[in-house]
Amino acid sequence: MPEDLQVDPDGYFDIVEKPEQFIQIDKQIAPNTKGNVAGKSPAHVQHLLELAAAEADKEASISSKKSRKKTQNHLPAFMFNSDVSKIQSNAKNIEHDTHHNFFYERNIIVEPSVPPEKLLMEKKDKGDDSQGIPKEKLRQMTLKRRLFKQLKGRKVRGPKRHKKRSNQAAQKHKKAKLLNSPPLLMQHNDLILDDSSTQNDVINRPKRAVTAKKERIWDYGVIPYEIDHIFSGAHKALFKQAMRHWENFTCIKFVERDPKVHPNYIYFTIKNCGCCSFVGKRGNGRQAISIGRNCEKFGIVVHELGHVVGFWHEHTRTDRDQHIIINKANIMKGQEYNFDVLSPEDVDSLGLPYDYNSIMHYARNTFSKSVYLDTIQPLGVREHEKIEIGQRIKLSKGDIAQANLLYKCATCGRTFQQNAGHIVAPHYSYKSGSGNDLNDEVEGSGSDGDYDFNGDFDKSLESCEWRITATNGERIILQLHQVNLFLSPDCTEDYVEIRDGYWHKSPVIQRLCGNHTSVTIKSDSSRMLISYVNRRSIKGFRGFIADFEVVCGGDIFLTEDRRIDSPNYPLEYFPDKECIWRITVPDNHQVALKFQSFELENHDNCIYDYVEIRDGNSSESKLIGIFCGYKLPPNIKTNSNQMYLKFVSDGSVQKVGFSAVFMKEVDECKFANHGCEHECINTLGSYQCGCFAGYELQPNGRTCEDACGGIIDASVGSGMVNSPSWPDVYPISKECIWEIVAPANHAVFLNFSAFDLEGTKFQYTECNYDYLVIYSKLRDNRLKKIGVYCGHEIPPIINSEQSILRLEFFSDKSVQHTGFSAKFEIDTDECSINNGGCQHHCRNTFGSYICSCRNGYTLHENRHNCTETKCKFEITNPYGVISSPRYPEDYPRNIYCYWHFRTVLGHRVQLTFHEFQLENHQECIYDFVAIHDGKSENSSTLGIYCGGREPYAVVASSNDMFMVLKTDAGLQRKGFFATYSTECGGYLRATNHSQIFYSHPRYGSRPYKRNMYCNWRIQSDPESSVKIKFLHFEIEYSERCDYDSLEISEEQSFQRNTNHGKYCGNRKPPVIVSYSDTILIRFQSDESTSLKGFAISFMAVEPPDDDNGDDFMSVTPFPGYMKSVYYSSESQSSEDEDDDDHYKDNRGYTPYRTASQRFRLN
Repeated sequence: MPEDLQVDPDGYFDIVEKPEQFIQIDKQIAPNTKGNVAGKSPAHVQHLLELAAAEADKEASISSKKSRKKTQNHLPAFMFNSDVSKIQSNAKNIEHDTHHNFFYERNIIVEPSVPPEKLLMEKKDKGDDSQGIPKEKLRQMTLKRRLFKQLKGRKVRGPKRHKKRSNQAAQKHKKAKLLNSPPLLMQHNDLILDDSSTQNDVINRPKRAVTAKKERIWDYGVIPYEIDHIFSGAHKALFKQAMRHWENFTCIKFVERDPKVHPNYIYFTIKNCGCCSFVGKRGNGRQAISIGRNCEKFGIVVHELGHVVGFWHEHTRTDRDQHIIINKANIMKGQEYNFDVLSPEDVDSLGLPYDYNSIMHYARNTFSKSVYLDTIQPLGVREHEKIEIGQRIKLSKGDIAQANLLYKCATCGRTFQQNAGHIVAPHYSYKSGSGNDLNDEVEGSGSDGDYDFNGDFDKSLESCEWRITATNGERIILQLHQVNLFLSPDCTEDYVEIRDGYWHKSPVIQRLCGNHTSVTIKSDSSRMLISYVNRRSIKGFRGFIADFEVVCGGDIFLTEDRRIDSPNYPLEYFPDKECIWRITVPDNHQVALKFQSFELENHDNCIYDYVEIRDGNSSESKLIGIFCGYKLPPNIKTNSNQMYLKFVSDGSVQKVGFSAVFMKEVDECKFANHGCEHECINTLGSYQCGCFAGYELQPNGRTCEDACGGIIDASVGSGMVNSPSWPDVYPISKECIWEIVAPANHAVFLNFSAFDLEGTKFQYTECNYDYLVIYSKLRDNRLKKIGVYCGHEIPPIINSEQSILRLEFFSDKSVQHTGFSAKFEIDTDECSINNGGCQHHCRNTFGSYICSCRNGYTLHENRHNCTETKCKFEITNPYGVISSPRYPEDYPRNIYCYWHFRTVLGHRVQLTFHEFQLENHQECIYDFVAIHDGKSENSSTLGIYCGGREPYAVVASSNDMFMVLKTDAGLQRKGFFATYSTECGGYLRATNHSQIFYSHPRYGSRPYKRNMYCNWRIQSDPESSVKIKFLHFEIEYSERCDYDSLEISEEQSFQRNTNHGKYCGNRKPPVIVSYSDTILIRFQSDESTSLKGFAISFMAVEPPDDDNGDDFMSVTPFPGYMKSVYYSSESQSSEDEDDDDHYKDNRGYTPYRTASQRFRLN
């Protein structure tokens, strides 16, 4: 495993669910109680000596008081096949652990014997040759004897792998040297103590929790970062919010990486380990911080960044046994190593006390066999209350203090992240009668922003540092007042220095000394660093006071890509804010804008909060668009070399805002050498050629030739549209586009008489191989999709929304069918005049029209007007949007609405709220939304919500979800806006009737998605078994099924084989009947190839006869190569390398059958 990789557990469900690499053995491993410690580092041997010496002193003291109580020092259990000092985990609610990850050796108990009391008695009348043995000499003998026994016979495995042992002669020399050396004096905080101080050394040992290796400290407290493109804008905002949290309380700076300046940096990505990170700086370039599934929460990201900063888990400190008890009996098997104490050479908490509230501390039930069993139990009580541990909310005071000590942050100064603030030098005070009053709310030198004017100071030196951080696209204006410092040439002695950036290499804006009444300084970047040195404060030089303000907007001349964020991003933007940016690029270029995150208050007409973009440099320039809500705007490009961007927020609702990147863009289509025969289409960073309707682009990507499709004049009244070669099979790799154009105020109707395309149209699926897409083309040339069609089912009659109907036909490179034939006719569009008289929506039909109503309303008897609906919805689409009645206006009083979501079997409904405003109450008894895990209101409740906070995403356990909205006669609010989607996996109930579930909702028309990770649990009645049969199976093949794979197992049993195999390729697995009432199916795909997937039928059957006896007495996991998330630091150089040497003979699927056994030692 890579050195100092921290595997954290809030995403550990994914780790234990992923394939692990197992090493098979054919015999039992006996407890290893013998070995050699000579290979250990001197520091580790010294640590053993210190423990033993402290123990001997304590025993001697007890013996002198005629007390025979013994103490035991338990060396931690160490494991094979892993570098335990480099791995830490922090998981909760782990499921389905295979229990076969590692082998353990028994604890070694060091229990020193108590010498006879008479030997400890020193006789005053005897010298060195007397019968009495001096206490010090006896202690030396005891230490030597104990160490000799360890060196002679025991093999003590430490928590850290060391370099290979030297030759045998060197070992003997080292052993002799240790045995003959004088007893070591105990050390406490680098102070050598005499013997009288050693008996309490176990209690007084320096506390340790952060890295003790100075090379792992990030230079100047600057941690550069990059974020993998796989993360969404919401993820990136979360990461930035967590980094700002660390910056706010320390002098650490997280900055976007500049390859020219930052050779070492962290990289937010997703690894097999789930949540994991290295401790401190590796120093060899890019190092991963993995934020996998279930890790994307603020507290967890702050925790992982703690590892990056240099923090180990709090409970691994050497003094932890004085503060907590580890209940080893409650720890999940295979996870005991996460509770080992690390060595002093790895960790050092700089003398700070144990911190129960640390964000780096495990929870009580982390890696517990049951959520109700504690693995960690704090000792004592705090103000008669139960001590809570394992919080993932924010940094504790101890975390903050330790980080500031670790990075030697100035004790005077702080980090500012607010819009405005005040700064005052520690000893600054106004002279009497100056006419100035010092504001009581000035920000002083304390790291928490508060300054104690009665505190003690080093009278000889004031050295402070203030860091002001704004968001990208903002600037800082600093106003210094009453500067009073010793005047020296070039201000080399006492000074206040302002830099335009985050560190000492940033350009200096100004350095001041002497006397100045008022100085205004403005930054060009979004960060400012203020350094202050005053060696003569006791001589009356007061320093300075200052005010700062963060302003948004401004003029930007763009020479390279630049990011602009809304104010306070990724936190909510401020109310009543207006920011205007004018971006200019060199001549013959354009300004390109790409949004990466976007979340503003929503409104149909964007009248509250919005982003306005214009092609030019003023508010009078041509409008490109006004955007609000949650949908990411498209990539935007100006025609000129300037762009005007305006952000406005009102005084009510605030959201996260936006993050966007500006680029300078060249329009290659303006140049004559683009080579396109028909059309040149400019894209960001490039261009592509296109063809007029009725032509198709040739393989050279530039020329066009006659093709199927074209523009059809429908003014003649009717006509036919056929696929190429109809009624023969259509050709492969064909693309045809037709536009049927009717006269104004007319609509086009299309009626299919034959339809036969590749693909099977399953419920909730879309087409992917050969298909026909039909659009209604609107007046502004926008295309509104009507539908996508494939298979053999004839589509319904289709009509255009306005006067143009567009058909796009695509065929792939494989299977061909006969295609389609359709007749088109035109009809007068009654909806084009006065909306047909409809109050809400008008839909044209052949020869007539139909009125319809918006969500929350129903059609009146007159068939034109709309009244409030009964508000009952049955939803079967795999994804879509819903909202409360009248949204975004206030919902009605005294309504009862329900939504019943139902998706395809084997998949679950997920509901995500993007806007939520209901009347608030602590118990939600007035207006509320209730979500149930099933088909009706009688199903179990997933949550009841009210107030103004958006609920977290809610996922059902099956393919049904039932949601209720109920309001009373009192206050009304805006309501909610939500999206629903489909997640794979879940619980399936097997009955006597056969049922079918699919690998993905769009099975049959689209391949499964990449990076899927699905778990199905199929359960029958207790007296029955589950039978599964594969109807189709086609997933990516690899020799060891280590890319895409399907695993079938049962819950752990020591009575029989509970694993049925691991499969990939296109060969159907055999029919499987479970021995229990439950079958577990796990499917995962990687980021590359995706194929058709699988379909499985399942049902409950009679259990099979138990006639195999002891043939199934094996607990070996299913065969096949299984990639471990842990690597030996001796054999692997990075986290990306695989160990490919353990299995060479595995194939696409391997039915489980083996006689080998695996044993574990507890």
